[in-house]
Amino acid sequence: MPVFDLTVNVVVLFILMALAALAGFALRSRQLAKKNRQIASLEKEVIVVSAEILQVHKEFCEMEMKLKDMNIPVISIRQAAKEEPPKKDGRTA
Repeated sequence: MPVFDLTVNVVVLFILMALAALAGFALRSRQLAKKNRQIASLEKEVIVVSAEILQVHKEFCEMEMKLKDMNIPVISIRQAAKEEPPKKDGRTA
């Protein structure tokens, strides 16, 4: 049965372990930085889209106010649906 004599230098072992740990931390910090950049980009996009939605809603409200001020002989469907109570038939359920 062959016997192998293996000597391990403790200093070299600790240096290799430290380098491996530093490499792992460096890779993970790069991953986290990339994810943080993506999150910041998506947050900016959400803010821009929200601002656009608010602008469109403001324009819609302004147009609605103009339509209310105008005397139009045509009744809009939305106003008619709001003002008209539901019709009841003589039927019972």
